[in-house]
Amino acid sequence: MFNLQQLATMAQYVGRARDFLRTDIYYNLILYPLVSRKQRKLLAECRPNQSHTYTSFNRSPGQLEALIGPVLNFITQGAHSPGQTPLQINVMAGSIGAEAYTLASTLLNLRPDVDFHIHCSDLHEQTVARSIDGVYSADEVLAGQLPERFFRNTFERVDGFYRVKSAIRKRVTFFKADIVTDPLAKLYPPGDIIFLQNVLFHLDCGAAYRAFNNALSTCKTHYAVFIDGMSLDMRVDLTHRHQLVPLDYKIRDIHQHARRHVPEDWWNYYFGAEPYLFFKPDRQRRYSTIFLTP
Repeated sequence: MFNLQQLATMAQYVGRARDFLRTDIYYNLILYPLVSRKQRKLLAECRPNQSHTYTSFNRSPGQLEALIGPVLNFITQGAHSPGQTPLQINVMAGSIGAEAYTLASTLLNLRPDVDFHIHCSDLHEQTVARSIDGVYSADEVLAGQLPERFFRNTFERVDGFYRVKSAIRKRVTFFKADIVTDPLAKLYPPGDIIFLQNVLFHLDCGAAYRAFNNALSTCKTHYAVFIDGMSLDMRVDLTHRHQLVPLDYKIRDIHQHARRHVPEDWWNYYFGAEPYLFFKPDRQRRYSTIFLTP
Protein backbone atom coordinates (compact mmCIF):
# COMPACT_ATOMS: atom_id res chain seq x y z
CA MET A 1 0.00 0.00 0.00
CA PHE A 2 1.18 3.53 -0.74
CA ASN A 3 1.01 6.27 1.82
CA LEU A 4 -0.20 9.78 0.99
CA GLN A 5 3.33 11.12 0.51
CA GLN A 6 4.17 8.39 -2.00
CA LEU A 7 0.93 8.95 -3.89
CA ALA A 8 1.64 12.68 -4.06
CA THR A 9 5.14 11.98 -5.39
CA MET A 10 3.76 9.60 -8.01
CA ALA A 11 1.21 12.20 -9.09
CA GLN A 12 4.01 14.72 -9.56
CA TYR A 13 5.92 12.29 -11.78
CA VAL A 14 2.80 11.59 -13.83
CA GLY A 15 2.23 15.33 -14.24
CA ARG A 16 5.82 15.89 -15.33
CA ALA A 17 5.58 13.04 -17.84
CA ARG A 18 2.35 14.49 -19.24
CA ASP A 19 3.96 17.92 -19.56
CA PHE A 20 6.98 16.39 -21.30
CA LEU A 21 4.74 14.70 -23.87
CA ARG A 22 3.49 18.16 -24.82
CA THR A 23 6.93 19.70 -25.34
CA ASP A 24 8.72 20.48 -28.60
CA ILE A 25 11.52 18.12 -27.57
CA TYR A 26 9.10 15.21 -27.51
CA TYR A 27 7.45 16.09 -30.80
CA ASN A 28 10.66 17.15 -32.56
CA LEU A 29 13.09 14.50 -31.41
CA ILE A 30 11.34 11.45 -30.04
CA LEU A 31 7.97 11.13 -31.72
CA TYR A 32 8.87 12.47 -35.16
CA PRO A 33 10.50 9.37 -36.76
CA LEU A 34 7.42 7.29 -35.96
CA VAL A 35 4.69 9.74 -36.92
CA SER A 36 6.40 10.98 -40.09
CA ARG A 37 6.44 7.39 -41.38
CA LYS A 38 2.79 7.12 -40.44
CA GLN A 39 1.88 10.21 -42.44
CA ARG A 40 3.89 9.07 -45.47
CA LYS A 41 1.89 5.82 -45.40
CA LEU A 42 -1.33 7.82 -45.16
CA LEU A 43 -0.34 9.98 -48.13
CA ALA A 44 0.44 6.90 -50.20
CA GLU A 45 -2.98 5.34 -49.49
CA CYS A 46 -5.48 8.21 -49.17
CA ARG A 47 -7.44 10.09 -51.83
CA PRO A 48 -7.18 13.84 -51.14
CA ASN A 49 -10.30 15.99 -51.28
CA GLN A 50 -9.96 17.94 -54.52
CA SER A 51 -13.21 19.88 -54.04
CA HIS A 52 -12.05 21.59 -50.84
CA THR A 53 -12.31 25.39 -51.09
CA TYR A 54 -11.47 26.77 -47.65
CA THR A 55 -9.87 30.21 -47.69
CA SER A 56 -9.84 33.40 -45.65
CA PHE A 57 -8.83 37.03 -45.88
CA ASN A 58 -5.44 38.14 -44.55
CA ARG A 59 -4.54 34.49 -44.07
CA SER A 60 -0.77 34.96 -43.71
CA PRO A 61 0.33 38.35 -42.33
CA GLY A 62 3.98 37.26 -42.46
CA GLN A 63 3.75 36.54 -46.17
CA LEU A 64 2.14 39.93 -46.78
CA GLU A 65 4.99 41.63 -44.93
CA ALA A 66 7.43 39.76 -47.15
CA LEU A 67 5.49 40.69 -50.28
CA ILE A 68 5.50 44.44 -49.70
CA GLY A 69 9.11 44.36 -48.48
CA PRO A 70 11.84 41.98 -49.66
CA VAL A 71 9.83 40.32 -52.45
CA LEU A 72 8.91 43.59 -54.18
CA ASN A 73 12.46 44.82 -53.66
CA PHE A 74 13.74 41.69 -55.37
CA ILE A 75 11.33 42.02 -58.31
CA THR A 76 11.92 45.74 -58.87
CA GLN A 77 15.68 45.27 -58.78
CA GLY A 78 15.41 42.66 -61.52
CA ALA A 79 13.76 42.72 -64.91
CA HIS A 80 10.72 44.64 -63.66
CA SER A 81 11.10 48.20 -62.50
CA PRO A 82 8.62 50.95 -61.56
CA GLY A 83 7.37 52.95 -64.52
CA GLN A 84 7.40 49.97 -66.90
CA THR A 85 4.45 47.61 -67.39
CA PRO A 86 2.35 46.91 -64.26
CA LEU A 87 3.56 44.26 -61.86
CA GLN A 88 1.79 41.03 -62.81
CA ILE A 89 0.64 38.66 -60.04
CA ASN A 90 -0.81 35.25 -60.95
CA VAL A 91 -2.93 33.44 -58.35
CA MET A 92 -3.84 29.78 -58.91
CA ALA A 93 -6.73 27.96 -57.24
CA GLY A 94 -7.99 31.22 -55.76
CA SER A 95 -11.27 29.81 -54.38
CA ILE A 96 -13.77 32.63 -53.65
CA GLY A 97 -11.18 35.37 -54.16
CA ALA A 98 -10.08 36.09 -50.59
CA GLU A 99 -6.37 35.71 -51.33
CA ALA A 100 -6.43 37.78 -54.52
CA TYR A 101 -8.41 40.57 -52.88
CA THR A 102 -6.15 40.49 -49.83
CA LEU A 103 -3.12 40.99 -52.07
CA ALA A 104 -4.79 43.80 -54.02
CA SER A 105 -5.92 45.64 -50.88
CA THR A 106 -2.51 45.29 -49.23
CA LEU A 107 -0.62 46.57 -52.26
CA LEU A 108 -3.01 49.46 -52.93
CA ASN A 109 -2.86 50.69 -49.36
CA LEU A 110 0.71 49.87 -48.31
CA ARG A 111 2.60 50.13 -51.61
CA PRO A 112 0.78 52.85 -53.59
CA ASP A 113 3.98 53.40 -55.56
CA VAL A 114 3.54 50.04 -57.31
CA ASP A 115 1.21 49.64 -60.27
CA PHE A 116 -0.05 46.06 -60.52
CA HIS A 117 -2.72 43.70 -61.77
CA ILE A 118 -3.76 40.26 -60.52
CA HIS A 119 -5.12 37.34 -62.52
CA CYS A 120 -6.79 34.67 -60.41
CA SER A 121 -8.30 31.35 -61.49
CA ASP A 122 -10.27 28.59 -59.83
CA LEU A 123 -11.54 25.20 -60.95
CA HIS A 124 -15.19 25.82 -60.07
CA GLU A 125 -17.51 28.16 -61.96
CA GLN A 126 -19.50 29.04 -58.85
CA THR A 127 -16.42 30.20 -56.94
CA VAL A 128 -15.27 32.28 -59.90
CA ALA A 129 -18.70 33.93 -60.02
CA ARG A 130 -18.57 34.68 -56.30
CA SER A 131 -15.10 36.14 -56.66
CA ILE A 132 -16.23 38.47 -59.41
CA ASP A 133 -19.16 39.67 -57.27
CA GLY A 134 -16.82 40.28 -54.33
CA VAL A 135 -19.66 40.03 -51.79
CA TYR A 136 -19.15 38.07 -48.57
CA SER A 137 -21.02 37.22 -45.40
CA ALA A 138 -19.94 38.45 -41.99
CA ASP A 139 -18.75 34.93 -41.13
CA GLU A 140 -16.53 34.81 -44.21
CA VAL A 141 -15.04 38.24 -43.58
CA LEU A 142 -14.72 38.28 -39.81
CA ALA A 143 -13.59 34.69 -39.21
CA GLY A 144 -9.96 35.66 -39.67
CA GLN A 145 -9.96 38.39 -36.98
CA LEU A 146 -8.91 40.99 -39.50
CA PRO A 147 -6.87 44.02 -38.45
CA GLU A 148 -9.10 47.09 -38.27
CA ARG A 149 -7.06 48.96 -40.86
CA PHE A 150 -7.28 46.13 -43.39
CA PHE A 151 -11.01 45.71 -42.78
CA ARG A 152 -11.68 49.44 -43.22
CA ASN A 153 -9.55 49.67 -46.38
CA THR A 154 -11.03 46.58 -48.03
CA PHE A 155 -14.79 46.40 -47.46
CA GLU A 156 -17.97 48.42 -47.58
CA ARG A 157 -21.21 47.33 -45.92
CA VAL A 158 -24.07 46.53 -48.34
CA ASP A 159 -27.43 45.13 -47.12
CA GLY A 160 -25.91 43.19 -44.26
CA PHE A 161 -23.05 41.84 -46.36
CA TYR A 162 -19.50 43.04 -47.02
CA ARG A 163 -18.43 43.98 -50.52
CA VAL A 164 -14.85 44.49 -51.63
CA LYS A 165 -14.35 48.11 -52.62
CA SER A 166 -14.48 48.94 -56.32
CA ALA A 167 -10.88 50.19 -56.50
CA ILE A 168 -9.69 46.80 -55.27
CA ARG A 169 -12.01 44.73 -57.49
CA LYS A 170 -10.75 46.58 -60.57
CA ARG A 171 -7.25 45.27 -59.91
CA VAL A 172 -8.25 41.59 -60.20
CA THR A 173 -9.37 39.48 -63.17
CA PHE A 174 -11.04 36.16 -62.33
CA PHE A 175 -11.53 33.19 -64.66
CA LYS A 176 -12.00 29.43 -64.64
CA ALA A 177 -9.00 27.13 -65.09
CA ASP A 178 -7.80 23.66 -64.14
CA ILE A 179 -4.26 24.08 -62.86
CA VAL A 180 -3.41 20.44 -63.62
CA THR A 181 -4.65 20.04 -67.20
CA ASP A 182 -5.22 23.50 -68.72
CA PRO A 183 -2.35 25.30 -70.54
CA LEU A 184 -1.86 28.02 -67.93
CA ALA A 185 0.84 29.78 -69.94
CA LYS A 186 -1.84 30.59 -72.53
CA LEU A 187 -4.42 31.69 -69.95
CA TYR A 188 -2.26 33.90 -67.72
CA PRO A 189 -0.05 36.86 -68.65
CA PRO A 190 3.65 36.33 -67.86
CA GLY A 191 3.90 36.75 -64.10
CA ASP A 192 6.38 38.49 -61.81
CA ILE A 193 4.89 36.87 -58.70
CA ILE A 194 3.05 33.53 -58.53
CA PHE A 195 0.76 32.29 -55.75
CA LEU A 196 0.11 28.55 -55.70
CA GLN A 197 -1.10 28.09 -52.15
CA ASN A 198 -3.07 25.57 -50.11
CA VAL A 199 -4.01 23.45 -53.10
CA LEU A 200 -1.19 21.01 -53.88
CA PHE A 201 -1.83 18.95 -50.73
CA HIS A 202 -5.36 18.35 -52.07
CA LEU A 203 -3.93 16.67 -55.20
CA ASP A 204 -2.35 13.28 -55.61
CA CYS A 205 1.41 13.30 -56.08
CA GLY A 206 1.46 13.14 -59.88
CA ALA A 207 -1.17 15.86 -60.26
CA ALA A 208 0.63 18.08 -57.75
CA TYR A 209 3.88 17.86 -59.72
CA ARG A 210 2.07 18.69 -62.96
CA ALA A 211 0.24 21.63 -61.35
CA PHE A 212 3.49 23.05 -59.96
CA ASN A 213 5.27 22.86 -63.30
CA ASN A 214 2.18 24.24 -65.06
CA ALA A 215 2.03 27.21 -62.69
CA LEU A 216 5.68 28.06 -63.20
CA SER A 217 5.16 28.02 -66.97
CA THR A 218 3.37 31.37 -66.46
CA CYS A 219 6.44 33.02 -64.92
CA LYS A 220 8.83 35.53 -66.34
CA THR A 221 12.54 34.71 -66.11
CA HIS A 222 12.89 36.74 -62.88
CA TYR A 223 10.09 35.90 -60.45
CA ALA A 224 8.97 35.01 -56.93
CA VAL A 225 6.63 32.17 -55.99
CA PHE A 226 4.52 31.68 -52.84
CA ILE A 227 3.81 27.98 -52.19
CA ASP A 228 2.28 27.26 -48.80
CA GLY A 229 0.11 24.17 -48.35
CA MET A 230 2.01 21.30 -49.96
CA SER A 231 4.02 18.23 -49.00
CA LEU A 232 7.28 19.42 -47.46
CA ASP A 233 9.28 16.63 -49.12
CA MET A 234 7.75 17.67 -52.44
CA ARG A 235 8.61 21.32 -51.75
CA VAL A 236 12.27 20.43 -51.25
CA ASP A 237 12.34 18.35 -54.41
CA LEU A 238 10.50 20.76 -56.71
CA THR A 239 12.31 23.91 -55.61
CA HIS A 240 15.63 22.11 -56.09
CA ARG A 241 14.60 21.03 -59.58
CA HIS A 242 13.67 24.58 -60.55
CA GLN A 243 16.77 26.01 -58.83
CA LEU A 244 14.67 28.29 -56.63
CA VAL A 245 16.16 30.01 -53.59
CA PRO A 246 14.19 30.20 -50.30
CA LEU A 247 13.61 33.72 -49.06
CA ASP A 248 15.16 33.98 -45.60
CA TYR A 249 12.38 36.03 -44.01
CA LYS A 250 10.49 34.89 -40.88
CA ILE A 251 10.49 31.32 -42.16
CA ARG A 252 9.70 29.72 -38.80
CA ASP A 253 7.03 32.27 -37.87
CA ILE A 254 5.22 31.97 -41.21
CA HIS A 255 5.34 28.16 -41.13
CA GLN A 256 4.07 27.94 -37.55
CA HIS A 257 1.32 30.50 -38.18
CA ALA A 258 0.06 28.42 -41.12
CA ARG A 259 -0.23 25.42 -38.77
CA ARG A 260 -2.56 27.13 -36.30
CA HIS A 261 -5.59 25.18 -37.56
CA VAL A 262 -3.74 21.85 -37.85
CA PRO A 263 -4.64 19.28 -35.16
CA GLU A 264 -1.93 18.23 -32.71
CA ASP A 265 -1.91 14.77 -34.29
CA TRP A 266 -1.03 16.29 -37.66
CA TRP A 267 0.29 12.98 -38.95
CA ASN A 268 -3.28 11.60 -39.15
CA TYR A 269 -4.27 14.17 -41.81
CA TYR A 270 -3.06 14.35 -45.40
CA PHE A 271 -3.00 18.16 -45.13
CA GLY A 272 -1.21 18.07 -41.77
CA ALA A 273 2.17 19.75 -41.59
CA GLU A 274 4.89 18.94 -39.12
CA PRO A 275 6.11 21.66 -36.76
CA TYR A 276 9.31 23.55 -37.51
CA LEU A 277 12.05 21.03 -36.73
CA PHE A 278 15.30 22.68 -35.73
CA PHE A 279 17.41 19.61 -36.55
CA LYS A 280 16.43 19.34 -40.23
CA PRO A 281 19.50 20.08 -42.39
CA ASP A 282 17.32 21.47 -45.21
CA ARG A 283 15.02 23.45 -42.92
CA GLN A 284 15.24 26.73 -44.89
CA ARG A 285 14.10 25.06 -48.09
CA ARG A 286 11.71 22.74 -46.27
CA TYR A 287 9.81 25.35 -44.28
CA SER A 288 10.05 28.44 -46.45
CA THR A 289 6.85 29.31 -48.32
CA ILE A 290 8.46 31.98 -50.53
CA PHE A 291 11.07 31.28 -53.20
CA LEU A 292 12.99 33.45 -55.65
CA THR A 293 14.88 32.86 -58.84
CA PRO A 294 18.69 32.86 -58.35
